[in-house]
Amino acid sequence: MSSTSRIDDRFRLARLGRGLSQVALADQAGVTRQTISGIEAGRWSPSLDVALAIAAALGSSVEELFGAAPSFKPHEARLVVGACEQSRLLLASMEGEQVAFPLQGDHVLVPGFRPALAEVDGTGGAAGGSHVQARRFVAPGPVLVVAGCDPALALLGGPLDRHRPPVGLLWWNCGNATGVELLDAGLVHATAVHRRTDERRGSSTAHEVVGFAGWREGLVVVPHHADRVRGLADALELGLRLVNREPGSEARRLLDDALARLGVDGTSVPGYDSCCSAHLLVASAIRAGLADIGVASEPAALAYGLAFIPWQEEICELWVTGSQLGTPEVRALLSVMAGSELPAQLKAIAGYDAAPCGRLAV
Repeated sequence: MSSTSRIDDRFRLARLGRGLSQVALADQAGVTRQTISGIEAGRWSPSLDVALAIAAALGSSVEELFGAAPSFKPHEARLVVGACEQSRLLLASMEGEQVAFPLQGDHVLVPGFRPALAEVDGTGGAAGGSHVQARRFVAPGPVLVVAGCDPALALLGGPLDRHRPPVGLLWWNCGNATGVELLDAGLVHATAVHRRTDERRGSSTAHEVVGFAGWREGLVVVPHHADRVRGLADALELGLRLVNREPGSEARRLLDDALARLGVDGTSVPGYDSCCSAHLLVASAIRAGLADIGVASEPAALAYGLAFIPWQEEICELWVTGSQLGTPEVRALLSVMAGSELPAQLKAIAGYDAAPCGRLAV
């Protein structure tokens, strides 16, 4: 084997996805544990024989584990409506021609009913954690359950659907605290937790922590007030209307801390008692003229063409339940995290940093 400075977590993610220790994988591949450790740490690149043995033990291919990321070639498409320079697109073939639908404004989210898998048969549960009779609409299949408030978590749906075998996605939108509670209660496979980049990671029962994305969070401002608003104090002086996030969310905490530093009682701010449960809903409300300011992520602000004043740099990480390692759902998740499609999707959205995607926490 030859030495290398490149650390590639695809291999380690594949091993964890199958619930194997370094020793167990080494035994199955007929190599030493030191070989597995050295490859994962980036100290060595495997010879062809070793790479083939490891790929066979993991039920994968050498290309998937150690090959270069595929390149994406441009294709000509016909726009349905005008698009900004860096707009993401939905593509479909219509009578032999590629047709492009720009994902801008409210088109970045789906303003429709989400398809259900079942309905309550009888009376509903009195509280979370209680049991209920559910009548299924469709046959059961593997479904990955992820909690968190980052709207980019929805991007997992495409590659999971194209995974072989396919795995469904159930993304439960909620704040950090609720997501960790669900994880610790064994009700989700993983939860997305975001924190300041200079803040220490908290503790949880999660066995592994995998990077997802980076972004900035801060004050979102309606464009026609952008020149006069340099911060929250200016917005309050102008009497601008606020659209707030739910209690327990990081955005709500950031706002309350900023108000406290200014010595302002939040209840005196117009719109403080409002509640939007997602970053994109905050931006949508401001663009619709229902409010003038709010606290949300930079990608949400940019998606709606709003002004943004950064308050802090953040990283979003997926905390994966250790007891679920090796299950089809987590195996598919880590395979997607190690792939090339998800980082490409993230890079295409203005305001996201895809560098943390698929990087295992040390």
